[in-house]
Amino acid sequence: MGSRFKTGCRRLATGLGLGLTLAGCGFLPSTGYRNPADLSTRNVVPHKLALSPYGNSPYTVDGRTYYPLKTAAGYRQRGIASWYGLPFNGQKTSDGETYNMYAMTAASKVLPLPCYVLVRNLNNNKTVIVRVNDRGPFYPGRIIDLSYAAAARLGMLATGTAPVEVEGITPGQTRRRPIPVDHRGPDVFGPHPAHRVAHRAFFVQVGAFARHQDAERLAHRLDKKGLTDPRIFHDDVDGRDLYLVRLGPETDKNEALALSARLYRDGMGHGLIIDP
Repeated sequence: MGSRFKTGCRRLATGLGLGLTLAGCGFLPSTGYRNPADLSTRNVVPHKLALSPYGNSPYTVDGRTYYPLKTAAGYRQRGIASWYGLPFNGQKTSDGETYNMYAMTAASKVLPLPCYVLVRNLNNNKTVIVRVNDRGPFYPGRIIDLSYAAAARLGMLATGTAPVEVEGITPGQTRRRPIPVDHRGPDVFGPHPAHRVAHRAFFVQVGAFARHQDAERLAHRLDKKGLTDPRIFHDDVDGRDLYLVRLGPETDKNEALALSARLYRDGMGHGLIIDP
């Protein structure tokens, strides 16, 4: 797998001398890159995939151990995306494939290899479905590394990074509709624009965990008790991952209080009302 650090185009351009030209809001590729306008516009159609024998075991990078998930079902996370192209094009990915920067693929630190996810650019609401087949990015604060083609589809080649929402896709199942994002809305999840939601909304926080697996386990318990659509949000606190399990949003605080009271009656403890 290796412990390579994959970065956005600005670091690649300056650090590796790839000759990429960034001009205003546009991206002008030079040696080794196809023009984004010439890339395929076909969408990825998810289908059932078997787990790869490679890249799905716990691994350690720079003293930190990562525990890959067994399934992408229920996965939803917000954070920063970057992209990688040259010089990784043609090299082996973590699941043994050959990396093709013109295919709709991505790298994740913990998602199973391979799997499908929907990535939404929270700056412009553009979306793309990608197949995760690699590990990374290991740069602090970043949650997914996209191929050159996927980054082009999301309109983030020039900036190199963008705030995104990543949602796991289970082929054959209806995907839950994500909450619309409004960057002018109240700050519910933290100071980063990627953590803001439209309109005033009250959430009930049920738990906070250092590991996504633990948050997912609680979310499944809530779902079985009929507390529909538990959501897992990601935050970065002093460089450490924090996974927050929340119910909502509720537009009325009394409804949020009633939801918290139901949690207590169901033996789930008192929920914390997140009041914007």
